[in-house]
Amino acid sequence: MKILDQKNISFYKDLKKNLKKRYNKNNNNLNNLVKKIIIDVKRNGDKALIKYAKKFDNIKIKKNDLIKKNIKKNEFINEIDKNVLTSFRKAITNVVKFHKKQIPKNYIHNNFGAKLYSQWKPLDSVGLYIPGGKAVYPSSIIMNVIPAKIAGVKRIVCVTPPCKKINPYILALLYELKIKEIYFIGGAQAIAALAYGTETIKPVNKIFGPGNDFVASAKKHVFGKVGIDLIAGPSEIVVLANSKNNPDWVACDLMAQAEHDINSQSILITDNKNFAKKVLNIIKKLSAKLNKKNTISKSLKNNGIIILIKNIEKSFEIINYIAPEHLHLHIKKNKKFLNNLKNVGSIFIGEYASESFGDYIVGTNHVLPTFGSAKFSSGLGVLDFMKRNSIIEINRLSFNQFAKDVEKMADVEGLEAHKLSVKIRQTK
Repeated sequence: MKILDQKNISFYKDLKKNLKKRYNKNNNNLNNLVKKIIIDVKRNGDKALIKYAKKFDNIKIKKNDLIKKNIKKNEFINEIDKNVLTSFRKAITNVVKFHKKQIPKNYIHNNFGAKLYSQWKPLDSVGLYIPGGKAVYPSSIIMNVIPAKIAGVKRIVCVTPPCKKINPYILALLYELKIKEIYFIGGAQAIAALAYGTETIKPVNKIFGPGNDFVASAKKHVFGKVGIDLIAGPSEIVVLANSKNNPDWVACDLMAQAEHDINSQSILITDNKNFAKKVLNIIKKLSAKLNKKNTISKSLKNNGIIILIKNIEKSFEIINYIAPEHLHLHIKKNKKFLNNLKNVGSIFIGEYASESFGDYIVGTNHVLPTFGSAKFSSGLGVLDFMKRNSIIEINRLSFNQFAKDVEKMADVEGLEAHKLSVKIRQTK
């Protein structure tokens, strides 16, 4: 892990450099390929999907194989641990309870007889991408489907890459959540199909869900034709801890992010260099026993950062600059930090608040802004699956109250027809 000291005059310059290197990649070749795939799907529909399933997934499929409706229990029930399913069900219950609190309220504002309504409506349709390659995360199904259902979305479409054997926990959760429209397609071609439609697949209004570089690039390209949730980057965490905290626990929190991907970023902020060394030694010892030890090692070597600070009370300035996806406050008296923390996806308070709880069970959503986008966006929620309408009802009284003002403002902007549409209503 790279060690940066806040006392150095070049600290923020060095920090910026280490944060940027993860996404300063030249993806011109990738973007050009994705463009070609999207154009091909637009032109050739199902035929293109079948072609790319063979090319990228090495799966030979027919048109009828693209779609799978009404998953049956016998397709997965003998291949899963029922105790694990019980845990997933507990997660579903908690996520439902938390997200129901997010349902927005409509309201009416009366202004001199003019009634102004703010009205929330669910999106008509959404597409949810479920990764099925190197990374298989059934929990992401929960985090995407539940807020969509609570919002009232009628048509929820799920896509997942074709393979010889679909992960049984993916099938189990699609069954539990009563998803009826499922397509076995992946990559950029799946995003194109959701955006533009094919003979088999009707297009949707907005696309959600994580994926590889092909998926992320495709979401960028189709944005505007459809809405998208966010461009998900590799996972990231900032852990704030001092010498009074347990170095074993801190080490595990850093590794938990590093194991996602070699491009994941784990950052430790501490006021004690010896504590940081202890954490590093523990990581070396514990990671050697894990199946993703190579991923952890590469992630921490390439992107891991230890930030040494003189005064831990001032760390929020650095945290706001980083704008991390996850922030874990190990330190005591942590709540006084909250008012000063502006740019964070999700905050975990106290030594027992492992970020893993947020990923799986407690009820908050684990789809969060990355790459510093916490400066302007939030984690996934019910509102992402809704849109707001404004309704204006004006009677004679409110018309007379505002008419002259509208005419004057239209004059300033040179919009004569705007003025006329008001003036003409003043004649009997």
